[in-house]
Amino acid sequence: MKKKLVLSLGSNLGNRYAYIRQAITYIEECFAAACVCSSYYTTPPWGETEQAQFINMALYLETPKSVDECLTQLQAIELQMGRVKTKKWGPRSIDIDILFYEDSQVTTEALTVPHPYMHERVFVLKPVCDIVPNFVHPVLNITMRNLLLELEDDSTLFCN
Repeated sequence: MKKKLVLSLGSNLGNRYAYIRQAITYIEECFAAACVCSSYYTTPPWGETEQAQFINMALYLETPKSVDECLTQLQAIELQMGRVKTKKWGPRSIDIDILFYEDSQVTTEALTVPHPYMHERVFVLKPVCDIVPNFVHPVLNITMRNLLLELEDDSTLFCN
């Protein structure tokens, strides 16, 4: 049975848009699925603020893979694309996060789903609202749209 998977993608190094487009291609190939993609947004960095702005977007797909298989595949894509983890919230060529896997709650050493900080981040919620605005956060029991309304929007629509 296929599961609903919602991902967040971001980049703030090099040709940010090209990195994200390439990641989407790899994801569609790896998961053998067409993705529903949000708009692209330029957003300020979060956490470590002394770095370049990000381009962020979200995508939705359906997959028969387990959440652990999804994580393994997505980390392999990041590695293939040259992602080097230097420091928490540091600059990166590509970042792919699992936001939701159906309405499952997963907590392991390697993964927490739903993403634990997404409700605090416009750069995650704004693109998610483009594709699944009425999805109810399985822990907070609030729609994506209502979570976004609680935050100050500091994003700008990216036009390539």
